[in-house]
Amino acid sequence: MVDLTGRVALITGGGGGIGRASALALAAAGAAVVIDDLGVGADGIGAADAVAAEIVRLGGRALACREDVTTARGAQAMVDAAVAEFGSLDILFACAGNVVKADLVDLTEPQWDSVIDLHLKGHFFACQAATRVMLENGWGRIITVGSRGAFWDVPDNKLVARTDPRRPSSAAYAAAKAGIMALSTTLAIELWDTGVTVNCLLPSANTALFPGTTPNPVGGIPPASSMDPEYIAPLIVYLASDLSEHVSGRFFYASGGDICLYTQPFRLPGGGSLVRTSGAWEPEEIADVLSGMLGVPAP
Repeated sequence: MVDLTGRVALITGGGGGIGRASALALAAAGAAVVIDDLGVGADGIGAADAVAAEIVRLGGRALACREDVTTARGAQAMVDAAVAEFGSLDILFACAGNVVKADLVDLTEPQWDSVIDLHLKGHFFACQAATRVMLENGWGRIITVGSRGAFWDVPDNKLVARTDPRRPSSAAYAAAKAGIMALSTTLAIELWDTGVTVNCLLPSANTALFPGTTPNPVGGIPPASSMDPEYIAPLIVYLASDLSEHVSGRFFYASGGDICLYTQPFRLPGGGSLVRTSGAWEPEEIADVLSGMLGVPAP
């Protein structure tokens, strides 16, 4: 079994869903866990407090926080609380998020800002504050949360009918998740020669953010056996442990009993097709060459 005794984890958005399941799993592996969540349950008890109390009842160590992850001050306060209570910070699972379901033409600026701020700024500030402590310690695990919804499975051309009836939740959500995925790979490279790793989770589960989520074969992945968030927690424990010391900058899809390791999207061969001419292209030449690659009629 993975032993995280002596490690300290911080989970943003840890009051429910994947965050809660991961908090319980990390605590069961021996880590002290700081749960940050602004949510309040129907009973009036803070979501973070409820999860922290659950961990303590099970014999673990936990601390609840209600800091705003969209601010540098809030992120620093979370990290400071972890260090003050447990002496360090070793693991960050940035899981806080929201969604506004609307087409681009209907999105308001406040709606856009609310999604970008919570996802993208929330990741930035949390990663920044946590990284500073991890670099001092010479060891750290950062796990971010992207989404397959950042990059939709677009048909090869508009002559091909879409067979997937689903629509994007919103351009704001997709943009925020794409930004998180870019942040993750960039930070992984920045920290490549250190003991800190950065990996990105692309989960699919039934959560408060996406209630009633059902398995769907997006991008060729077969439907998962379960949408229970608890199935995702073991991957978080793996990425938070010494078992993943050589793994960084990767995208992991997880749902039910399925794990998919995605290849790097901008790498040849396999990530695209390359054509070259001896000089500068003419637009007509481009149309002629790309027509076959794209499956559209030649000019």
